[in-house]
Amino acid sequence: MSAFLGHIHYWLYHKIRRVIEREHLLYDKAEAMCGSTAEELRSQVWQSYGQPLVDVDLIDVIDQSNIHGWLQRQINIAESREAAFIKELGDTCSSAGIELAEAAFAEHGELCGKQAGGQGKYSTDSAKGIYQALQDYYLNGMPCDQVDTVIVNTEDEVVWEGGECLQAVNWKRAGVKAAIMKGCYRKWLSGFVTALNSGFIYTQTADTMKGDRLDRHKIAKA
Repeated sequence: MSAFLGHIHYWLYHKIRRVIEREHLLYDKAEAMCGSTAEELRSQVWQSYGQPLVDVDLIDVIDQSNIHGWLQRQINIAESREAAFIKELGDTCSSAGIELAEAAFAEHGELCGKQAGGQGKYSTDSAKGIYQALQDYYLNGMPCDQVDTVIVNTEDEVVWEGGECLQAVNWKRAGVKAAIMKGCYRKWLSGFVTALNSGFIYTQTADTMKGDRLDRHKIAKA
């Protein structure tokens, strides 16, 4: 490992790669439904955001002169490109395109949850352990952003609040409605939690007293 690359950089890179993995799954589903139209939509998106990073070791692709900046840029590109493709699906296929995107997010969340459970490193019989696994898989900005505040942290329930949706700026860049993307992400998070332990569920609500800006997330026993 490079002297400039540590565990935290690989940890974040792996989370970026999972977004790219989900993007590929989304495209495969779109191709099955739309045929060549999916390829046309993907080509349009790639013209704006470039092709996904190839699956190689981080040290082979990262700009070691600007590690933080490179990682932040890859987050922005991956999230924007995925959101742009979902927008194109919705514009082209209407509700069927959005439903397809939600199904892809749900399936990918489940796949990631099963992978996390198979590692044997998380206490999947507790909400605390499931939340810990989620932090290792769910891309939610850079580690230094620290926008989530845990307000309940027990074996049976973890509740946290996010005062800012870090993905929103990339959704706005892509021109997709935040409500559509939040719906997709809820599917992913729910799929992840249930795959780790079907005895727990994930829910999300918004504090309307604060203009829907404060999302409250919960992992709790079903």
